[in-house]
Amino acid sequence: MTLKLEDILPHGFYSTEAVDKLVYARDASDYEGTCTAVAWPTTKQQLMNMIKFAKKEAGRFTIRGAGMNKVGSSVPANALVIDMTKLNKVIEWGHDSITVEAGMTLSECTQIVQKKGYYFPVKPLGHAACTIGGMIASNVLGLETYYGRMGEWVYELEIIDGKGDRQKITGEELRNFIGLEGITGVIYAAKLKLLSAPIEKSITVFKFNTLTALMDKVMVLDKNKSVMAIEFFDEFCSSLLGLEPALHLVVEYKEDVGVIKDKEEIKKLNELKEKISMLLTNKKYTEQEDPKIPYDQMSRLLNWLGKNGIPCYGHIKQQILCPAFKDDSRLIQDLYQIVPKLNGEIIGQQAVGIKRKKFLSQDKIKRYMRAKEKYDPEKLLNPSILI
Repeated sequence: MTLKLEDILPHGFYSTEAVDKLVYARDASDYEGTCTAVAWPTTKQQLMNMIKFAKKEAGRFTIRGAGMNKVGSSVPANALVIDMTKLNKVIEWGHDSITVEAGMTLSECTQIVQKKGYYFPVKPLGHAACTIGGMIASNVLGLETYYGRMGEWVYELEIIDGKGDRQKITGEELRNFIGLEGITGVIYAAKLKLLSAPIEKSITVFKFNTLTALMDKVMVLDKNKSVMAIEFFDEFCSSLLGLEPALHLVVEYKEDVGVIKDKEEIKKLNELKEKISMLLTNKKYTEQEDPKIPYDQMSRLLNWLGKNGIPCYGHIKQQILCPAFKDDSRLIQDLYQIVPKLNGEIIGQQAVGIKRKKFLSQDKIKRYMRAKEKYDPEKLLNPSILI
């Protein structure tokens, strides 16, 4: 690749050093690619110039935020890695919004909006380091699942497409960028919706000895309009979290419908959702899946998981289960065979990346390819990702 970074970026904001290329050849997944160089742009114009220059030089780019995903979404395929983390400024305030550069971390954004008396509700696992752009590109589901996915909190995007042109994206067109993992354009900035305060809630914890009783309760709770979230923990996960070794549902209600109303107790129960993934990883259950399973088939999958000693927690109201496997477990492949037979989807809440693109439906692949052709016809951006 003959891209001359020194013509676009100041000294110290690009690298062709072997150590940097080695570091940026990987993200948090097990995949490793080939990084030809690394760039740390600090302005929108630099981004535009890099892409326009790459068109002339047959270059390719991989866009990277925090690099925290575990599916290879920011692994380069013989590409220059654009690290977005120095693009981290506030651009503009609105009466219920903030516009920020995409490299800003959620932690930084949260602190800034709180100082102004606002609240941003999407808080995924690993929220301390994840970037706004990465959250949009993956369309993450936060730990407070009742707020929905990241895309529901985006008013507008400013993107640089594969032609090197700047575009403002709103309305229906947002679907060509949110959740498409950078294959259609570099997200430079995002206008985010804000709340004045978090939703007031209360919690009730239910314990069960049988899966049948638990699912019967789930069906009742799902019809209750006061229920915002239903979190599931099996016996193993419950024990890790310091609960009794039984099946548990942690149910979050609007306002004061639930039994637990004390804010400190609620905070401790909220932390269970954040702790469980780390606790499972510490027990060597490092491979955590996220299938989406219809209610009428959920018992069948949970029974199979239980019989095979596979720990599981999940966001039941979203019909997402999170079974956890050890590195060398062959049961992951069995799961991939079982889920479609239960009319489920293997990809529930996490990104697709390299690891899971084989599980995309043909309809989604066709839609993504149409969007790719429209915004990045020369296929400069995030090669080998998603499609």
